[in-house]
Amino acid sequence: MTDPHAPWHSRARTFFTGDPTPMAEHGAVVVIGLGRFGASLARELTSLGVDVVGIDCDEAIVESLRDELPFVTRADATQDAALTQLGVPEASRVIIAIGSDLEASILAASRILRSGNDRVWAKAISEPHAEILAQLGVKQIVNPEDDMGRRLAHLIRGHMSDFLRIDSDYAIVRTTPPVRVLGQPLSALGLRGTHGVTVIAVKHPGAGWANTDGGTVLEADDEIIIAGAPDAVERFSALDKHV
Repeated sequence: MTDPHAPWHSRARTFFTGDPTPMAEHGAVVVIGLGRFGASLARELTSLGVDVVGIDCDEAIVESLRDELPFVTRADATQDAALTQLGVPEASRVIIAIGSDLEASILAASRILRSGNDRVWAKAISEPHAEILAQLGVKQIVNPEDDMGRRLAHLIRGHMSDFLRIDSDYAIVRTTPPVRVLGQPLSALGLRGTHGVTVIAVKHPGAGWANTDGGTVLEADDEIIIAGAPDAVERFSALDKHV
């Protein structure tokens, strides 16, 4: 009898022969489509200790990842029978990372949602693709190429070393402190009122990242993480351009 408390990847035989029910209980994540994006995501999830099952229709891709993922199998994710056999309806999360095959992406999303699993994330390769996925009921849609393009647009200006847009009106940025804010406690600077940003973390030379407080004093060789509206963090990170 299968141990119900064991990770589902230790139950490979029963899992792949039609008994995937315990899968959801152990937080397993299914990644469908193992191209560059899907494979990278699956590897990273695996490194974080997540039970991952990778699915792709290309046998060569599947074989190339057998030593890197806990479970990887060749299957057609647009077929109800294959999804049921692999326990996809019970998965805690399903990521549809299919890239160039728009029809396969939409069909897979439709089949999975119809199975009753609405814990679906999907990669979109265009705005129309994203619209169709949203109409199907996919609540989490990502566009890696579009997101990276927007991020690069901010980084290429040279003011920031990293940029993360949380929403249309909020971003987090890694940068260096402008000269005009050096040598004074943050509480005396009033950055939120004057610049619309908050310094949330600082990294002094030779030290790790630390949360800031009102007494934190920034120096020229520090790195900082600031948060605020995208245009506000952009302006703040470029203050030295106008000194």
